[in-house]
Amino acid sequence: MNSKSSSINTRIVLSEYMPKGVTSASYFSIDKSQQVPLSGSLADGQVLVKVFALSIDPHLRIYISAPEDMPSSDDPVLLYSPGKTFSSIGVGTVIASKSNKFHAGDRIRGSEFPWQEFAVMNDDAFEKLPSDESTSLQDYLGVLGMPSFTAYLGVVTIGQAKAGETLLVSAASGAVGQVVVQLAKARGLRVVGVAGSDDKTARVKSIGADAAINYKTCGDYVQAIKAAAPEGIDIYFDSVGGSFLDATLLNLNTGARVILCGSMTTFGADKSATDGIKNLDTLIVKEVTMKGLYYFPHVGTQAEADFIQETTDMVNQGKIDFKIDERVGLESAPQALVDLYEGKNLGKVIVRL
Repeated sequence: MNSKSSSINTRIVLSEYMPKGVTSASYFSIDKSQQVPLSGSLADGQVLVKVFALSIDPHLRIYISAPEDMPSSDDPVLLYSPGKTFSSIGVGTVIASKSNKFHAGDRIRGSEFPWQEFAVMNDDAFEKLPSDESTSLQDYLGVLGMPSFTAYLGVVTIGQAKAGETLLVSAASGAVGQVVVQLAKARGLRVVGVAGSDDKTARVKSIGADAAINYKTCGDYVQAIKAAAPEGIDIYFDSVGGSFLDATLLNLNTGARVILCGSMTTFGADKSATDGIKNLDTLIVKEVTMKGLYYFPHVGTQAEADFIQETTDMVNQGKIDFKIDERVGLESAPQALVDLYEGKNLGKVIVRL
């Protein structure tokens, strides 16, 4: 980094909160006013990281909503102010260290990687990844990362999936959904996937789903689900919420499990203008279990160790197909998030710097 231009540390800043129901890259700005930090500026316990890739996920939408629009505005995790460098799950390489835990060359992953090319981070903000370079860093954002672990928690830990049952999964071609399909099929379930285009439903079938629903063209949701799963639904892995969730409730079997993983239809939206849930009485009559699923509390647990072992084995045996929608360049990150919410992605969205 001998020239002035090569020492610029580009970053993406949240310029202003995004209004309800609006998704636009214009709410972010690109800042080139900062220089790459020098290794000599590190304090004890800090490392200088070269950011390799960033994860673009649905939950990021709540971080760019005004505090009063957030699910819990008193949760410090959700408090995000304009002018601050945006962040998400990411991976990178340590290039300088004043930490006893990490050394130059270590590969790392963290839940709050800043959207910038280089970052000074405290050594308690991330974990060390295996040094075996036969596994790409970006795999730790995808097939060995948060999306797959989320799928595992829903299918195995919460869903308690059993051979012969029927599982319905929304956003089935996305980062989490594609793994839900394959984990459920590996356990002998019948799987119905839901996606938003013919290309996406074709993808869902190609990875093992027994049936697929294009929610944009299927018409009445209740009848479409009944036609795809006349035997009823034992497990519903939900990432969208809203009217599709409500329709699914009418197709559940006795003792069904509903895993609430996300709510794409209502994240950051004007909830007064969205469809509510009307069929909750079904949960009583059919003794249904409905449980929320939040990834972070499960990190470091035995469930994660079991997930890593099983998924690594499946990958090594060629038994899992994980689609990456890769965008190149830090400046593509805001539009990548917009595209995710507009359904323009196919697979897990990653921005590689």
